[in-house]
Amino acid sequence: MLPAFIRAVREAMPKAFLMENVPGLISPSHRAYLDATIAEFSDIGYTVEHAVLNAATFGVPQKRRRLFISGLRGDVAPVVFPTPTHGPGSRRPYVSTGSVLVRDGVIGEPNESKVVYAKNPDLRPSPFDGHLFNGGGRPIDLSSPAHTILASAGGNKTHFIDVLGEVPEYHRSLMAGGSPRTGTLTGGRRLTVAESAAIQTFPKGMQFHGSRSSQYTQVGNAVPPDLAKVLGKALLKQIQRVKDVHAPVTSVSTSERSESVLTK
Repeated sequence: MLPAFIRAVREAMPKAFLMENVPGLISPSHRAYLDATIAEFSDIGYTVEHAVLNAATFGVPQKRRRLFISGLRGDVAPVVFPTPTHGPGSRRPYVSTGSVLVRDGVIGEPNESKVVYAKNPDLRPSPFDGHLFNGGGRPIDLSSPAHTILASAGGNKTHFIDVLGEVPEYHRSLMAGGSPRTGTLTGGRRLTVAESAAIQTFPKGMQFHGSRSSQYTQVGNAVPPDLAKVLGKALLKQIQRVKDVHAPVTSVSTSERSESVLTK
């Protein structure tokens, strides 16, 4: 979709643009494509900057790293992305998933997909990392930001709440050399569309349409609205600053000049 985005910018020529993509675009295997994209924006008159940002560091209850590319029209100072406001070294702690979800109550239409123990679990230091269960869905640590909400959620790639708190104990057992369990996790409850949307910071009551899998895709593909707001406001300030710097000097009227003299 990058060529289509470039075409839209070329045709509209806005004062500024902001786009989002996966951070893999800056990896060595894709870097040439990213550089070519930035060069195209430069060729049509934009000063461009890019950065990989984590939504959790801007108050979103989700660890979501994404690449943002932004440009200002004209030969101006590069875009400056806002400084993180949450997490280590910032003014505020991370926003926890528990601030928007509840352990014992379901928000929205329940997701009946089961949480099945993995035959060959992938152990990590934290019980909320790795893959102890089938699929890409992981247990939610309600005291911290959630893992990235996936566009492929809906089945076993949907994160889940460990209602009975069994995951930490199971993790300790595996770390001590215990055998993997079989069957389903008692009390494992997959996130609903509404809960996934809450983690993405969509407004309460936001409606999504289409099949259930389509609704999960809509939520998972989105930029968290709270992050978009922070970036948009920061970009707006820079547009205004550029406008002020390049504002033409207007002549002073006779009446204004006389008033100035009288004031002195």
